[in-house]
Amino acid sequence: MDLHTSIKAFRALAQETRLNILKSLVKAGKEGLCPCHLMEELTLTSANLSFHLKELENAGLVEKEKQGKFIHYHAQCDFIKSLGDFLIEDCCKFKKGCSKC
Repeated sequence: MDLHTSIKAFRALAQETRLNILKSLVKAGKEGLCPCHLMEELTLTSANLSFHLKELENAGLVEKEKQGKFIHYHAQCDFIKSLGDFLIEDCCKFKKGCSKC
């Protein structure tokens, strides 16, 4: 993961509603959730949810998939994991036997 990509993702996550949306999608797993479930769970308007999902999608944190006449959103768990790995990639580089990671 490069610095620009990680900054874009962290910028998207630095907002309470988007973080809550992502957490809900992570909990939903591979099935994902349709926007109507997210609106109900997080008490958001359609326009508000749409705005935040677009920001998360542009940052690479979520993906949408059409399933019949519905759209489901999924957390991009591999991308999220690589974001975490990016944060700690240099943690133990210079410390032999470091047990913090």
